[in-house]
Amino acid sequence: MTPEKIQELIDATLREIQKAAKEGNLTAVMTLTKKAAEYEDVKKTLLHLQERLKGVHAMRMESTTSVSGNTQLRELPIEVTAGDIRQNLLKFTPHVRRGKIRIGEELTIEVQPSGERFRTHLVEKSNKLRERGAVARFYRDAGVRPGDFVVLTETVPNRWTLKKAPPGRYQSRRSILDSL
Repeated sequence: MTPEKIQELIDATLREIQKAAKEGNLTAVMTLTKKAAEYEDVKKTLLHLQERLKGVHAMRMESTTSVSGNTQLRELPIEVTAGDIRQNLLKFTPHVRRGKIRIGEELTIEVQPSGERFRTHLVEKSNKLRERGAVARFYRDAGVRPGDFVVLTETVPNRWTLKKAPPGRYQSRRSILDSL
């Protein structure tokens, strides 16, 4: 099944909805609307999976002998707000916009310095990590405060470390503008 074929099913269902509406059959309109919405969800999921598959195909194949403990593929600094701490959020919107990380991407994260490991993925609607409990523990254990930066660093494909960034390593847009 392709996204185009699913779109054809959506279009056919929309035509059925129009016909049912002209006949005044509200039950059919409601049922068909749910069907069209489900097709749309399936289409989005399929498109997302196709994007993930492209990413997997594009991954560099590295032999295990060439991967050292210092290998770094991606580094994603994130400025933490009071709201992020209050709601246990770790948001990646700027990195998603720049194409540095993809929605739905699966991550295995090792938190430093505690060594806790957890698996999570990037949620579509808000560009944040799904696993909020581990984020809360990290914020608490690392002493993260509003305005601090944390950094998520990929060491091998889909394996990451999360730690509080050293003070002064990254600057927020606000502090850069204040210095002008």
